[in-house]
Amino acid sequence: MARIMCTQRLWQRLGHAGRPPTQVSEPLIHGATLGSWAARVSRFDRRDLVIGLNERTYLTVVFPLAPRREFRATFASAVGDVLRDLQLPEEIVRSESAAVEFEPLARLTNRSMTGTLNDLEFHCGIELSYHDDLRRVQLNLNEIPHVNRDPCVPVDAVRRLFDTAPVERPFAAH
Repeated sequence: MARIMCTQRLWQRLGHAGRPPTQVSEPLIHGATLGSWAARVSRFDRRDLVIGLNERTYLTVVFPLAPRREFRATFASAVGDVLRDLQLPEEIVRSESAAVEFEPLARLTNRSMTGTLNDLEFHCGIELSYHDDLRRVQLNLNEIPHVNRDPCVPVDAVRRLFDTAPVERPFAAH
């Protein structure tokens, strides 16, 4: 079952302090290809940003936490934006972003994913020192290779997952 797995800090910021991770509701939409996400909240220059990491492809999204009540919608919008930027068909974009809006929240217990989120926080801070546009930041983060992954670059992993032809990357990290 696909979930949005939150670090303890994000879990608390979303108002779930003390709620056991086993008490999550079942998703309303089944069959999302991307599957589960891990997420953390980080503070950058007086802004709380969520860094989301797809478990299957390491696709990364970055979006503001505020307002908290719109967390899922903002998360879904960021997923839609990155998939559009990768030039995936609109039906895939709609399906995957809709799935994020209904995935249950859970606590993140996977240490490997937590470590990768920590690394992404570092890289995100660097990107934010060069770019204000979060969409540009997330595109650049998706060009960073991850060790022991095949393919190691999230953009390539998404293309392989959806079996789409690679395209020129006008948005490549600069």
